[in-house]
Amino acid sequence: MKHEIERAIDLCIEALNNRNGEASQTVEGDGVKVLETIHKIAQTPYQGRGLGIGDFGYQSYRSSWEDIYKRFEGKKNISYSLDWKTAVLWLYDSANYSEAKILTSAQKIVNDDIIFNHIMKHIMTNLVLKNEIAEAERLIPDFKKTKIFKESDNHDQGYLIILKHYALKGDPVGFFKYFKQSKPAVNKSELNELKDLLVQFFAASNGIEESIALCQHKNLGNKYYFSALVAFSGQGKYQELKVFFDKYPELKQPEIETELAILAAAYLEAKKNGFDIDDDFEVLFERAKGVNRKLRWGDLKLQDAIFLDLGLASSNDLERQKRCRKAIKDNRLKKELL
Repeated sequence: MKHEIERAIDLCIEALNNRNGEASQTVEGDGVKVLETIHKIAQTPYQGRGLGIGDFGYQSYRSSWEDIYKRFEGKKNISYSLDWKTAVLWLYDSANYSEAKILTSAQKIVNDDIIFNHIMKHIMTNLVLKNEIAEAERLIPDFKKTKIFKESDNHDQGYLIILKHYALKGDPVGFFKYFKQSKPAVNKSELNELKDLLVQFFAASNGIEESIALCQHKNLGNKYYFSALVAFSGQGKYQELKVFFDKYPELKQPEIETELAILAAAYLEAKKNGFDIDDDFEVLFERAKGVNRKLRWGDLKLQDAIFLDLGLASSNDLERQKRCRKAIKDNRLKKELL
C-alpha cells in the first residue's frame, strides 16, 4: 500500500504541473488511478497524523480525514486543480508524512505556486497545532511569490496561521509578537477576526477586569469590549456582569442595548448551569419590552432574541415561558418555547 500511495501522490503532482495558464482551473491527470487508490486506502484503518487537513477554518476547525474522503465518494475522475490539491493533502495524511517530507514532495510542484502555498498552509497549521512555532516560522520563507493584483511574497499568510494559534490559546504575548509580520494594513478583515478570537479566548480563562485591560492594548481598542462581554455571558457570569456594568456604565451602550442583551444571555446560561443568581426575570422582561424593534442580534430582532433567552431560562416556569412566547413577534422563535 505504501508504494501505491506514493505513486498516487506523484500522479497528483504530475497533474498539478499540467496546469495550462493562470486562468485555467482544469488540469489533466490520471484521476481514475488516484481515486482508485483513495478508495482502497479508505477501506483500511486510519494511520495518519490526526491533526486534520488543510488550514484553519472557522475558529479552530479543520477538515477531518473522514470529511475529506466524503468529497471523493462517488467521483469518477479528478479534473480541477483544487480537487487535486485536496487529494494530495489527503494522501499525505494517509501516508503519515512528516511536515518536512510533505514540503520536499510539494516542492516538485513547479507550475502552480498558488496550490503550493495552500500546501504550505497545511504544513504550517500542522506545526502550530504541535506547538512547533519556531519550525513554522523557519519555513515561512518557503512560501512562493504570487501576483494577482500585485506581487506578494505571501509570508504574511504564514504569520496569520501563527497568530491564529495564539489567538485560540488566548495568548496576547505570543499574538502581538508576530502581529506586525502579518501585515495588518493588508489583512484587515483577517486581523479583525483574529483579534476578536484573542479577546474571546483570553476572556475564557481570565477575569473581566483583565479582559477589559487587554482590550485597551494599542492594537485592539474598545470595540473589542463586546467580544469579552459575549465570552463572559457564554460562561453564565450573570452576577459578575451586573457588578461590572455598574462599575463601568460607559459599556452599557443603551442606544444599542448592549447591557441588556449581554445580561439576558448570561442569565440564560447561568440558569442552564444551575448557578445561584438573582431572580431578575421581571426586571429584564420589563426592560426588554422597551427595546427598539430596529435593533438586531445577528439574524434576529434583538428584542425577540432577549425574550427568547428569558423564555428558555424559565424552563421550570410555564407562566413565564408563555409571557415570553407571547412577547416574541417572530413566529419561528415562538416555536422554541412550545
